[in-house]
Amino acid sequence: MKYSYPQVVLQEVPGEISFAISISGCPIKCTGCHSQETWNPNFGETLDINPLLEKYENYVTCVLFYGGEWHTEELKTLLLNVRNRGLKTCLYTGSNKPIKALLPYLDYIKIGRWIASYGGLSSPTTNQRFYKIVDGLLLDQTHLFQQE
Repeated sequence: MKYSYPQVVLQEVPGEISFAISISGCPIKCTGCHSQETWNPNFGETLDINPLLEKYENYVTCVLFYGGEWHTEELKTLLLNVRNRGLKTCLYTGSNKPIKALLPYLDYIKIGRWIASYGGLSSPTTNQRFYKIVDGLLLDQTHLFQQE
């Protein structure tokens, strides 16, 4: 599995300081995607999560994966590794429904294809949803991205 664009982000998971990485090979290929190069499964570097976590784990509270659900078993292993270090987990997916096999390993999930005319999570017309996962229940937190 390859990854790219590692960065610490503040706005993608409300209340968390997240270490975010993009997973290569996205099969969804949303029109208007800002990272089309990540559609190529060979883009980026081979992912070894341990050195990345060692570098950032004292500075972040959550690890966010932009995609990767197409590598379900590998992603489960990564998510368990992250959790074993006491960090929360999040997945941003273009899928229009939660990936049930991954929900037990996640604290947060954003679902929904990028559709420019609907806007992102901050838009009142967005098709995307952001959920906090508590005891297997999906609690919609999309409103936290939207201004009153």
